Amino acid sequence: MQTRPRDTIEPVVEPVDEAVVDRDAADQGVTDQETVDQAAAEQAVRTDAGPLPRAAEWWLRARDRVATVFSPAGWAVAVYGASRLALLAVAGVVAVVGHQPLSEAAARFDGRWYLKLAEHGYPTTALHAKSTLGFFPLYPLVARAVAWVGFMPVPLAALLTSLAGGLVAAVLVQRLATAWWGDQAGRRAVLIFCLFPGSVVFSMAYSECLTLPLAVGCLLAMRSRRWWAAGLLAGLATAVEPVAMVLIPVCIIAAATQIRRLGWRDPAARRSLAAPLLAPLGVGALAVFLWAWTGTPFAAYLAQHYGWHQQNQPLALLALPVARHLFSHIGQLISHVLTWNIVNGVLGAVFLVWSLFALVRVRREVTAGGLALPFGIAAVTLWSVLTPPNARMLLVAFPAVMVWGRRLSGRSLVLFVAVEAAVLLVTSALTFAGLMLP
Repeated sequence: MQTRPRDTIEPVVEPVDEAVVDRDAADQGVTDQETVDQAAAEQAVRTDAGPLPRAAEWWLRARDRVATVFSPAGWAVAVYGASRLALLAVAGVVAVVGHQPLSEAAARFDGRWYLKLAEHGYPTTALHAKSTLGFFPLYPLVARAVAWVGFMPVPLAALLTSLAGGLVAAVLVQRLATAWWGDQAGRRAVLIFCLFPGSVVFSMAYSECLTLPLAVGCLLAMRSRRWWAAGLLAGLATAVEPVAMVLIPVCIIAAATQIRRLGWRDPAARRSLAAPLLAPLGVGALAVFLWAWTGTPFAAYLAQHYGWHQQNQPLALLALPVARHLFSHIGQLISHVLTWNIVNGVLGAVFLVWSLFALVRVRREVTAGGLALPFGIAAVTLWSVLTPPNARMLLVAFPAVMVWGRRLSGRSLVLFVAVEAAVLLVTSALTFAGLMLP
């Protein structure tokens, strides 16, 4: 019997179920043509790699992994980067016109105090005057740590911290808006967020670069029922600036909503109490430190009250001595009202009220914490002298800014973004020049 040589025996090939392959490709959102093109490209790289085929394959795998991680955030990164470049150009023009160093633009207003705190720390006694005791410590601590690790001056480290924190905030804002309203609304929301006039603080030595990522992260954690993470993020935020203490009642409202929905007997409902219990840790730790350092846990409040005339009462702005003087001399009132800071606060109040109405109309689409946060910021701006409803405070009330990504589209969106970008450029120039608070 004649036999075939051993090396000529054809291997047995098992049939492939093409329907299963097509269905798997469809589940992954990949078409046949895309699969063929990708395989051809990879094969071309392998054949053209010359003596380094393994390095080429490693590069392909690394590229795919990076694309998988960053592709959802690519739009946010691009928009944020473009907005920062635009503000860098504005700061350069202001520096040239004003004959001042470019670094001066980033250290205006509260930025000077944050830099002083990062470089020199707190005084050892409580002062009834303006001092670094009026500012919370987490942002200066991070800036000082970045300066130490990167062997760079503290002002540069503070600016890099602000830029990086703003980028994280933009990515998280897009993620939160996408979770509430879908991908397209998420893209529109982060565009509006990055071009909002208050976002100038991400190009300055201001603490909102930490407040906003922590606050957005807190809302995302509460939405996914990660209560311990939400409480820790809120606790860190309360060590950044006083307005972040709004997150404490936000966590209480979110936990109460969860308990009401599931019932007290449900362990998942009781776990929600971790968020409001952890939220005050930051400001509590600061109070303990100031008690040991200066002799009173209220050193920060004393500096704000006596140094910056902080008052906590409804419409506290009207109780200032300067306000009483102006109202007793009506002739001087108009000249004082027509200032950039007053215009900023008045326009901010109008926009905040308008945005709250828009947010209430879609209240069933957002979480309880997302609805409570901007209302809490609105209450603070009416209760405290130091926090008027200017663009910076509106940015902290970010759901009231994000909502326009849900409400607007088409020509109305284009008009809104165009006006917003123009206002950002003008107000940023005024802020960099030291003429208007951010």
